[in-house]
Amino acid sequence: MELWQIAKPFGRPAKFKSPQELWEAFLAYTEWSANNPMTVNDTRSQRKSTLKDERSQYKQQVERPLTLMAFCLHAGIKRQWADFRKDYAKRSKAFCEVLYAIENTIRGQQVSNALVGNYKENLVARLNGISDTVEQKVSGNISARKGMSITEAKQILGEIEQEI
Repeated sequence: MELWQIAKPFGRPAKFKSPQELWEAFLAYTEWSANNPMTVNDTRSQRKSTLKDERSQYKQQVERPLTLMAFCLHAGIKRQWADFRKDYAKRSKAFCEVLYAIENTIRGQQVSNALVGNYKENLVARLNGISDTVEQKVSGNISARKGMSITEAKQILGEIEQEI
């Protein structure tokens, strides 16, 4: 069963009266996710002889990744997670702890699966704000002379590009 088949896009938005109720909604989502793996098409190449490769297609069931977007659909949360989180975090410290636990459970599952190659590492990094930052500094002097010709300017720019 696909998530869109059980999503609750109409009606009143979900209102959680207690942190326990929110946590139970999350547990229901994780249970649904575990019981409804995704089916993916995979192609494998098998060398039958030295002259040709034979490709075979098959369907494989894989673990359904947990996401905040899917949790919101499953729980009937009809707004962006950030807005929902901001609103519920104001209510009590207990709500803050449950929101934090939900986010960390989802991030933990995504990162763990990316580490063992089940999920695309770059996508998980992007979803979770994880990045390698490389800082590059370029330094140099550019001098201009009055009356420089276009040819001379192109030559100077070429020299600068070679240095970089």
